[in-house]
Amino acid sequence: MTIKIQQLFKHVDNIPKIPEVVRQLIKQVNDPNIDFASIAENVEKELAISVKVLRLVNSAHYGLPRQVGSIKQAIVLLGMAELKKLIITSGVINAVSDVPGLNLDDFWLDNYRTATYAEWIADYSKLGDSDLIFTAGLLNNLGTLLIHLGSSDIAKKIDIDIKRGTNRIASEQKHLGFTSQQVTAELCSQWQFADELIDLITQSAEPLNFDEVSRGGCAISIARYISQSTYSEGSEEEILTEFPHKEWQQLGLKNDAIEEKMATMHSLDTGIDGLLD
Repeated sequence: MTIKIQQLFKHVDNIPKIPEVVRQLIKQVNDPNIDFASIAENVEKELAISVKVLRLVNSAHYGLPRQVGSIKQAIVLLGMAELKKLIITSGVINAVSDVPGLNLDDFWLDNYRTATYAEWIADYSKLGDSDLIFTAGLLNNLGTLLIHLGSSDIAKKIDIDIKRGTNRIASEQKHLGFTSQQVTAELCSQWQFADELIDLITQSAEPLNFDEVSRGGCAISIARYISQSTYSEGSEEEILTEFPHKEWQQLGLKNDAIEEKMATMHSLDTGIDGLLD
């Protein structure tokens, strides 16, 4: 028996709450004229986010020449694009403290890898909009949290299917009648995020099933697959066989480069560990 998406939103406690400064950044993710000076001031007022971001900025991952003591300094040394990414990620991670039946560290690691790989694919295939694609990749699977919180029995059935080798989206369609990406899109709509972000998240589930194929959705779908392959029990041959080849080809990329580019993405140091502490 399936349920309706709206049933997952019946209990207000189930809906993650993110700081206003993070909402502003996500709303303006593709705006090159964003007033980052005022954003930085607001971030510094969000102590939990500020501390996490500064700790990561000062980590060996970035290897900066001197210690950074403020968000404003971090803008100068890291650049606005990188810092914006860290603030959004930290704010979204802080929005959820506990979900029964779900390992949140593994969940966020998977989502951050998906976002990082999607951004890499967007740059490699010259898609453009890499900031938007990173953010959509980071958020695309938030619906899984609401499925666990709002319908734990169905979430367990989906998890069992996945352990048996069933594709998550196929299992969600079977048990729910919709995907976690559609739930995420509804959540982002309630957060009043931009239509282009909401559309991209929706399309990332099955990007080929639209009248006009979503190339950004293809990048996220591929990235999600590559991220999940890192903990797959399948052989290397099976992982390559199941790879979303059609989505890859939609980006103008060649199949004979898949194995090499997967290895490149797997080698990327995301640096997320400091945000999960």
